[in-house]
Amino acid sequence: MSQPDYDLRALALTAVLVLMATVAAIACTADQLPVTAAVDPVWQSRLVSPTALALAPASATGVSAGTVTAAPTAAAPVATATTSPTTTPSATASLAAAGATPSSTIAAPATVTPASTPTNTAVPPTPTNTPVPPTPTNTPTPTATPTPRPMSLRDDLPAMSLADWPRPAGDNGWGMHFVIDSYPSEEEIDRNIQRMLDMRMKWAVVLYGDEIQLQKLAPRFRDSGIMVIWRKMLRPYEAYYDWGRDIQILKDLGVVPYMQIYNEPSVAQEWPEGQSNQAVFLENLVAATEAVYNAGGYVGLQFVSENWLIDALNLIKQREGEAVFQRMFFIPHSYGMNHPPSYTEDINAVLSFRIFALIFQEQIGFIPPMIVGEGGWKWGATDDGRYPMVNDDLHRDYYVELYSWFRTGMLSNGEPLPDYLFAFCPWLIAHKMDDNAFYDSFAGDRVITIEAIKAIPGFTRRFTWE
Repeated sequence: MSQPDYDLRALALTAVLVLMATVAAIACTADQLPVTAAVDPVWQSRLVSPTALALAPASATGVSAGTVTAAPTAAAPVATATTSPTTTPSATASLAAAGATPSSTIAAPATVTPASTPTNTAVPPTPTNTPVPPTPTNTPTPTATPTPRPMSLRDDLPAMSLADWPRPAGDNGWGMHFVIDSYPSEEEIDRNIQRMLDMRMKWAVVLYGDEIQLQKLAPRFRDSGIMVIWRKMLRPYEAYYDWGRDIQILKDLGVVPYMQIYNEPSVAQEWPEGQSNQAVFLENLVAATEAVYNAGGYVGLQFVSENWLIDALNLIKQREGEAVFQRMFFIPHSYGMNHPPSYTEDINAVLSFRIFALIFQEQIGFIPPMIVGEGGWKWGATDDGRYPMVNDDLHRDYYVELYSWFRTGMLSNGEPLPDYLFAFCPWLIAHKMDDNAFYDSFAGDRVITIEAIKAIPGFTRRFTWE
């Protein structure tokens, strides 16, 4: 080989080596360039960000799981997140896979195309296999029912047996409900007290409107020798806060403090618009019972409903007020309609107090004193077609038989007169608009009945303990 040929070959080899070095340098530089440097704006707008890829399933992004994407490598300055656990190929490898030469311009758009054109629809998050805990329901936390306040009762009052209860001198068990005006005039008070004395009445139920009326009425009945069950004019929904004062007035006047608290609470006419509310009444009853008891008065319960009586007794027991039972009396209302005195078929009878006696026996274990506060017969009554109208003669005969219970010691049904029945006070001594009234009624005075009662021989009622 000549020297020129040798020199030419050496020059060619040097050129090849320089070219190879140049290509290697270009390849190294291209490997470190960011992919986005050669991406045209249109393609760039269609790329899915690494964050979206991490959140979306393959089908949602339009790129299959096995497709090599043009995402930057972990070393690229704009790609800090990866889209899968596998290593993302470098830009050089991607280009090689696309058929580009080392000296080619980066042309990913020409060879790497998404499987489907992404849309602007929001990409749903990628579901995971992590179990999602159930959403807790807002179940309300049950609220504990507050414990009712126990009754606050003094502990220095002794229990009373039937024989311990005060009664009038010369007691014969006869009584009468006084006038229904709770603010009667002094003339009306005096006139009707005298009428009761003429018939030898020893018991009365007396309404009063306020403490002034109480102070007016109490001395007159005290001086007449008539034992009174005092009844404050109240509706079942009305709370009253002066029971203690009224009891003290009676005690200061030397009058026995028999106090009826409320009247016929279950009857619709006693409530606004006829809508009774037992819960309201029972709270008023508990407060009144507590006040009368603590003031040293005798607590008088009055019910015409058997269920309301049972509920009241149960509530007193729930409030730990059993001590009241030993100083409590009951005021039944025993109306006979046009039934004879011996009638016992239902509660419409003068003997209906016996029904309530059974309730007390069952609920508290004994029967307290009873003083019938209303009842008897209305002149002209025709309620039950099986029985005749109550005319003058029947009115007289029925009342004579009733008052004779206390003289003979026998009820009209043949049972012995019970010790717990202290007195019977029919409705009503006098009223112009009431044909139950013995005096001053538009239907006239019950003259023959009044005279027949006056004609019964005098006596003093006897009890089994005497």
